[in-house]
Amino acid sequence: PRLLKALHLSLLRLGVDIQEHTEAQGFVVERGEVRGVETSRGRIPAERVVVAAGAWSGALLEKAGLRLPVVPIKGQMIMFRAVPGVVSRIVLQEARYVIPRRDGRVLVGSTVEQAGFDKAIDEQAGSALAERARELFPALRRYPIERQWAGLRPGNLPASRGGVPFIGEHPAIRGLYVITGHFRNGVVMAPASVHLLMDLMRDRPPWVDAKPYALTLEMV
Repeated sequence: PRLLKALHLSLLRLGVDIQEHTEAQGFVVERGEVRGVETSRGRIPAERVVVAAGAWSGALLEKAGLRLPVVPIKGQMIMFRAVPGVVSRIVLQEARYVIPRRDGRVLVGSTVEQAGFDKAIDEQAGSALAERARELFPALRRYPIERQWAGLRPGNLPASRGGVPFIGEHPAIRGLYVITGHFRNGVVMAPASVHLLMDLMRDRPPWVDAKPYALTLEMV
């Protein structure tokens, strides 16, 4: 949330028109080229469109005739209300992480669940996360759990892809670009992923080989 708030403010300062609470419902396509987006508030004309809808990308792209195996993967997290110094470093172990914040709060995550778009939390998952964190940092036993919540990641199902995201232009619709499927690594991979996408959109030589990330006609 803090990162998104900072990004939101930065975009506003750059003069970007952000239309919140507006659902993207489909695409306007003419003669094989994108011409806009159909939304819950009407049509938005555009000569280039980027689909970066996270866990919702797969369902949205089906409306453009593209079948991507991107599905929501739920992750539950908890937050300890501790004080600065109780946890002084980030720890990642066996797909679990413990992250201290400057105010002393400690974030612990996360589960990996295929539950559709269900974001409900459950006590068992929270207890398991808390116990793992307390094993790593026994001092956390003195502090309460302040919050538990869940989020949805854009999971990339085929094991053969090794979690490689999809980045590139729609193979049958010019001007429609996709960047999705990063699963748990969206924030970490965002700068490099956007760099590649911008190279492709501006017809520049890509800074890395784009083929592993490309969308193919077999997906149509």
